[in-house]
Amino acid sequence: MSEQPSLKPRPEEPLPQVTAGALPSAVLRQVQAILARDAEADRIAVFWPDPLPADERHHLLSGTPLRLVYCPSELAMREQLVRHRAGAERLVLLTPFDEIHLSKDVLARLWGCEPKRISPWRTLEQLLRVRQIDPRLTTKSYRWISEALVEGFERYRGRIPLGEVLDLETAWRALALAWLDFRSETLDLDALLEWSLDADAATAVAALPDSLSEHLEDWLGPALGGPDSQLAELVLSLWRQGHAGDMVAIGLACSVLYRPELKPDQALFQARGRLRERLLGGADIRDRTLQDYGQATVSAMARRADLQSPLGAHRLLPHRALKRPFEPAFGQAEQILASLDMLPLAEASDLLPAAFGQRLDRLAKSLTAALAGKPMSPALDALADLRRHRLAKVRGEQLTTAALAVRACRWLQIEEIASASLMEAVQDYVTSGGYLDWTRSRLWSGDAHEGLSRVYGKLVRQVSLRRERFNARFAESLPAIARGDQASPWVQPIERALEVLVAPLAKQQPVLVLVLDGMSQAVYRELTQDVMRQGWVELQPADQSGPCCLLAALPTVTRVSRYALLSGSLGEGTSADEKKAFSAHASLKALSSTRFPPLLLHKADLQQPGSGALADGVREVIAGREHRVVAAVINAVDDHLSSGAQVAVCWSVGSVGPLRQLLESARESGRLVILTSDHGHVLDHDMALVKSAGEAERFKPVTESVGEGEHRVSGTRVVAPDHEVVLPWSERIRYAAKKMGYHGGGSPQEVLVPFGVYRNAGDMGEFVGWQEVARQTPDWWSLEVDERQVPVPSPKKKVATKAAPEQPLPSSKSSKRDDRTLDLFSQLSEPAPTAQGDGDWIAALLGSPVYAQMKARSGRVRVSETQLRALLEELEAAGGQQMSAAVAQRLGIPELRLNGLLAGVQKLLNVDGYPVLSVDRASKTVHLDLRSLKTQFEL
Repeated sequence: MSEQPSLKPRPEEPLPQVTAGALPSAVLRQVQAILARDAEADRIAVFWPDPLPADERHHLLSGTPLRLVYCPSELAMREQLVRHRAGAERLVLLTPFDEIHLSKDVLARLWGCEPKRISPWRTLEQLLRVRQIDPRLTTKSYRWISEALVEGFERYRGRIPLGEVLDLETAWRALALAWLDFRSETLDLDALLEWSLDADAATAVAALPDSLSEHLEDWLGPALGGPDSQLAELVLSLWRQGHAGDMVAIGLACSVLYRPELKPDQALFQARGRLRERLLGGADIRDRTLQDYGQATVSAMARRADLQSPLGAHRLLPHRALKRPFEPAFGQAEQILASLDMLPLAEASDLLPAAFGQRLDRLAKSLTAALAGKPMSPALDALADLRRHRLAKVRGEQLTTAALAVRACRWLQIEEIASASLMEAVQDYVTSGGYLDWTRSRLWSGDAHEGLSRVYGKLVRQVSLRRERFNARFAESLPAIARGDQASPWVQPIERALEVLVAPLAKQQPVLVLVLDGMSQAVYRELTQDVMRQGWVELQPADQSGPCCLLAALPTVTRVSRYALLSGSLGEGTSADEKKAFSAHASLKALSSTRFPPLLLHKADLQQPGSGALADGVREVIAGREHRVVAAVINAVDDHLSSGAQVAVCWSVGSVGPLRQLLESARESGRLVILTSDHGHVLDHDMALVKSAGEAERFKPVTESVGEGEHRVSGTRVVAPDHEVVLPWSERIRYAAKKMGYHGGGSPQEVLVPFGVYRNAGDMGEFVGWQEVARQTPDWWSLEVDERQVPVPSPKKKVATKAAPEQPLPSSKSSKRDDRTLDLFSQLSEPAPTAQGDGDWIAALLGSPVYAQMKARSGRVRVSETQLRALLEELEAAGGQQMSAAVAQRLGIPELRLNGLLAGVQKLLNVDGYPVLSVDRASKTVHLDLRSLKTQFEL
């Protein structure tokens, strides 16, 4: 027997080549498979025909130490077997001899009594502990898979379920995990895009073994559209050009360059050609494939951005993939577009950061045009595009301000109308002016975007000039307010609020009166928007069509007007005087027991010392029902005005000290909540200091002359010597040192005090004399597409403008009221019944046998035929689709109640469950399929 026979591997099972000095990984995998089968295996011989260095090698395999020795002769094998002592370290002999060429005594000492041949599939079967391997895999053409799986075993070991049979799909999953760290359970474009965001994606593709790299199309092709799809070819082209890690960036660039609505020109053709040449290696990929790839990338990244946003993060459990940053890909996409001289086209993207800035530029230009009298449609379109961008979720403040700017432009395009009476002026300011001043206060702070900031400055100047003219006209009504002339049941002097408004409410239900010192109509409008989001609905007198309002005592300072509110009489008083007078108020006292009189809490009573929480016992008092009437004074607004800090506050339940805790306490006890104030305020927006001998901020004694922007006022409601005082009606005058804001004057911002009544949305009981109402906003406040037309002017006289410098108004003019605006002074009347005719399909519906059957089946559905008719008319007029807020306003109900009403309507109209009426919660829209409705009800 020859010492060194020339043995070659069997031709059907060629072994991987191993360079001198390298540790044969195939040997290690073979040994690992043996140890997996028998953990005590020792003196293992592995058939290895290629010569290796004769030195010993030591290796730790899965915690088991190995000593590997290449034995070029049988004598060398004998020597190693004799020297070896059983212990922790296992002996592995690599030999060019098989069992035929070894003596029996040598074979008897070896594990398994023979040298083990390296068969990749057999090794793999033992490593994976599978019962069977799919016969299709064991063919010669797939041998490279077995070798790649054996080589990469440690990288996918225990990370994917294998089952009892290793099939082709599972084999590819293991290969992708081992060599590309591709962890998704499914293979599709979304998963590939997610994987490509990993920083090592391109490196992993470049390091693939040639055998695996050459067969990538076998893996990608079936998953990306099959043999006729170019998508797999596109992905492979990117990988071969070294752009595996740039798939998202290139897809976003394609979404811009291959938009279907783009009009091709020479520059675009050249840009597309350069993209193919630079990134795809000149591969012949169709435009439609690149377009689809771009759209798929946008969809995948939009979903991913939604999952990672504060609103969407709760929808998914934490996952490693979600931690991969995608922002760099957006920046890289912009670099690609810039290198192609196509960055301006990025504006169409809802994902790229540059698009958000470009859309801000467009909004600034469209607002500038609107200020010059051009149509509002471009500004509304620009705002809608901004809201659609993904950054809108993280730039909510900026978007809110932009929306307010668009609304202010709409207001400026409404023709300025002179109020004919005090009541018209009050109505105008309470229903519209508060929203406008809210808008002004936000626009005053400008914007980080330079172009928008300049436009906001122009807007504020034009709005302020027009507001000054309104203030001048309002000043003509100050004498009537000072005398205490009765104007309307819903407009009450502040000293009569407890008797006329609060006491009748408290008679029906316990109340919590929240007095926000210094709260203007502007702050009230912003604050109550959030109050209603917290589950409170507004109540208004059933015989009125507008909100209540109080007229502050004059001058509009705390010691006068707050005392008048809380005592029910004119005069001056401190906090102690207010407490005493409130508890002794005749109308409130008559509703309360002797032990639990009306209770008034001031700042010191509300706040826990050393903390911002409610003081001990306050929550129990409000949550209990012993005290029929509880009032609390909150100084958050007044404290803010006293500050000189340049801080813009967004008024919400959370930003007003103890308000949230007070509201929750009221909810527990089922109390009505009354939100009101003692007076309003004006903000210091370039106010001028006027010298005065007095120490007041916004009024002065009659001994001083009356200057421009001021008015001498006298009457019983003026709490001053001889019941006379000089009040500035202009919001540009101050008599004291500079600070955030002031009060005491005679502007409508200071005189007209908000008064709102709210109840918990869970309270469904009837309330005598009061009704729930939808949130009421002026026409110019709406930004919906179907309301973009400026209202038609009403036949009233135009305004005289002597009080302030003339400002050119936009040429496109219209009235601030139209035939849909409710007259706050007219009595509500029941709608006249509509006669059924050929064109009255709603009447035909209500009279149909099918509707009668649906109504009988639905039981006690709380939907009146008047409400149903109004809903159907609104949806028909809107083309079958309308925003929920608009529907709620049309029906005159709070938006919180709308879902319940629509559920009742669905029971009446959705025959056999067919979605005649449907509600999209995500977009907050209501849909009516009118054709199906008429078919279902046989109309």
